[in-house]
Amino acid sequence: MFGWIKNICENIKALNFSVDEYKNDSIIQSLPSIACVNRAKKLIDQKQFDEATTLLKKALDISNQDSLAYKYLGKIYEYKGQFSTAVENYEQAAKIAPNDKEIWLRLGMSYLNCEKFDNAIEAFETADKVTPCNTDVQTGWGMALMRQKKFALARDKFLTAIKISKYNFTAILLSAVMEIKLNDFEAAEMKLKFLAQVAPNEGSLYEYAHLKLLKSDFKEAEKYAKKAIEINKHMLPAYFILGEIYSLQKNLEKTEQNFNKALENDLEDCSLRFEWGKAYMRLFEFSKAKTQFEKSIEQNDSYLGPKIGLALVNAYDGDFFLLGELKEKHGDNTYIQEAIGLENLAQGKIEEAIDFFKKALRTDNKQTYNYLNLVECYKKLGDNYKVREYYEKFISENPNYIEGLLSYSRWLVDVSDFQDAQRKLRRAEKLAPENSEVLSLLFLCLYTLVKNNICEYNIREAISVAEKASKISGNFKYQKEKEELENILIDIQGNN
Repeated sequence: MFGWIKNICENIKALNFSVDEYKNDSIIQSLPSIACVNRAKKLIDQKQFDEATTLLKKALDISNQDSLAYKYLGKIYEYKGQFSTAVENYEQAAKIAPNDKEIWLRLGMSYLNCEKFDNAIEAFETADKVTPCNTDVQTGWGMALMRQKKFALARDKFLTAIKISKYNFTAILLSAVMEIKLNDFEAAEMKLKFLAQVAPNEGSLYEYAHLKLLKSDFKEAEKYAKKAIEINKHMLPAYFILGEIYSLQKNLEKTEQNFNKALENDLEDCSLRFEWGKAYMRLFEFSKAKTQFEKSIEQNDSYLGPKIGLALVNAYDGDFFLLGELKEKHGDNTYIQEAIGLENLAQGKIEEAIDFFKKALRTDNKQTYNYLNLVECYKKLGDNYKVREYYEKFISENPNYIEGLLSYSRWLVDVSDFQDAQRKLRRAEKLAPENSEVLSLLFLCLYTLVKNNICEYNIREAISVAEKASKISGNFKYQKEKEELENILIDIQGNN
């Protein structure tokens, strides 16, 4: 009767022995795995990644359920920039140890570097559940949202990260960058000013310079861009800011010195050539801009920016072939809008040209050459009021551009407004006292005004201007008028 009970007891004893034996075997097997991981961690600290990888793979050969081995393999691949492989290892680690505080953060950052932004956000959400109130998790989460161009949401995450740790300077910087994107310049200024004083580095100083540039505070923008370069001479975007400042100030010499300095610091790059070309466009140096755009395309023929720039330069030469390839998909670009305006102008579609030149100015009000383009349109329409209006806008934005003042003065002479032409030419003479065309036109204005109101002093001044122009050019085209004034002067002196 009790035989079956005896059999059960014997079976239980046998089972207990098997369990104890399994436990012992498991402990024996896990000890080498732990040893491999610990040794690998030391090698990682010493940046001996290949040796560490060998040990961690050995640990996985012993037990493929070792989350630490996967995690540290993930770290190695992350250090090496092999983010897809890092993701694979972090995913395995997360399956085995879903409550590990670090794995989800690293997985999120690796997804971010693989540009898998939705996966990154999911990883950061999980990390936030496992380790709530972690400043690094909030920062990474914000970075993923930033890459998705969800700037307001990204800013909120960065601000949360700052609340958790006021020393998270990365979150402070990135929140300022988001505020710039959202046009909240005051909030961005407060943060960037703090970073410039407390924790200045090339990144924060560059962003502060960028903000100052957006606010048209060129002096401060130049100051902080230069500081960024002092810290890191390879901070290429800081050179771009300086190039934009100098070109907007119409300083050709400083613009070229800036970009040549970037080349001297081994920063040759297609983006450098593109920005250099854009700077020449602001300086109205179209042939030089074309050279830079072509060099940029030579370095990277898939780079869209310089192709768009080249399309505009070509349009000024009457070549609209490249524009035809680009205008359908990139009609919101200011260069393309300007080029389409030129195409319409060349085809005699004046009203359409006006619309596109104005549209280009709305897209970027720094593209001021469009004011001259509008002048040409209104000349064809015979609208002198509008011609004068847009000439005034152009010289207001570009007061030191001689060709602009000359073009305006020629038109004023054509419409017989010699008084205003004289005023514009005197401004031009101050900028370029040895420019023979300026002096010749100035003489013509003075000659005409003197003829209408004889005055010995004004006659002498006009003759003096003519003599200066003649010395410079050697071929003074108003010699007959000069001689006429000389004869009038002789008559006046004879009568006295």
